[in-house]
Amino acid sequence: MTEDAKPSGIGGWLILPVIGLILLPINLLVMLVTIYSPIFTDGYWEVLTTPGSEIYHPMWAPVLIYEVVGNIVFLIGSLLLLVLLFRKHYLFPKLMIWFLAVNVVFIGIDLFLADLIPSVAAEPDPEGMKDFVRSIITAVIWIPYFILSKRVQNTFVRPVEKDVDPGEGVYQLG
Repeated sequence: MTEDAKPSGIGGWLILPVIGLILLPINLLVMLVTIYSPIFTDGYWEVLTTPGSEIYHPMWAPVLIYEVVGNIVFLIGSLLLLVLLFRKHYLFPKLMIWFLAVNVVFIGIDLFLADLIPSVAAEPDPEGMKDFVRSIITAVIWIPYFILSKRVQNTFVRPVEKDVDPGEGVYQLG
């Protein structure tokens, strides 16, 4: 394979996680606005977190705060990753690997915490489990890809330092 024939750039299989990463902030923003915003604006927060209310449980507040803060962090993280991606920054693959791994842990902890609320644990949550399995499958596929792919290695490279004359720009005293 010649030097020019090396796979590089945003193409090939890399296009699939790129599409997912482009759609992720949109999905997170829609979820924050449609699901979590009404909890705080329509009085649900008070009903869920006020002792003595019909559906109060002490875990509601920590679970909801964990979910909202976590999703905001993932929104900001995905936007940062997009900037690094399109700049072809050498840190993108490492941060993407961390992002995928932390997502699995985040969803797993969220499911565990939510199951500590008896009314949540009593209801099956196929969507939550589907999200968890999807995050595991995504990580299992794309983490090795970002580690092993020649396209990734050739696209996201550390910039080469220009040769600098050590005496250049240095003032010597007398």
